[in-house]
Amino acid sequence: MRGIFTSIIGLLLIVAGCQDITVGYLETRDAVYAPDSMIVKAVLDPEIDARQIEFQIPWQSTSIEGILGTAPIKYSIKNITGEHPEATSQFSMQGAGIIKLPYNHTVPPGRYVINIRIENEGYTVELDSMYTVIVK
Repeated sequence: MRGIFTSIIGLLLIVAGCQDITVGYLETRDAVYAPDSMIVKAVLDPEIDARQIEFQIPWQSTSIEGILGTAPIKYSIKNITGEHPEATSQFSMQGAGIIKLPYNHTVPPGRYVINIRIENEGYTVELDSMYTVIVK
């Protein structure tokens, strides 16, 4: 009986000690966008860009690559540095780190560098200067 009691106490101590272990993992050291930049028109041409206008196709990046971790992994924009900070609210992120800008955006010409945040249960990683959008 004493042996069982000691075993139960030992098991409880082991379980209590495991409470501090973070679940899962998140690896971002190989994170990359390919390509890592995009050129966006400030104003669409009604003839050349007729399809984009007709179907309201947004400007968007490729998915980020090189991220490994326990699902679900969430991607968001940490911040954007640029010449017109008031316009950066028009950028958004969806899915596997796809950066979007509406087809009818009003972002002024300039260079916008996007810093992102990647999260899952127990982990948050912020990556600076991951993607650049050049509005011409």
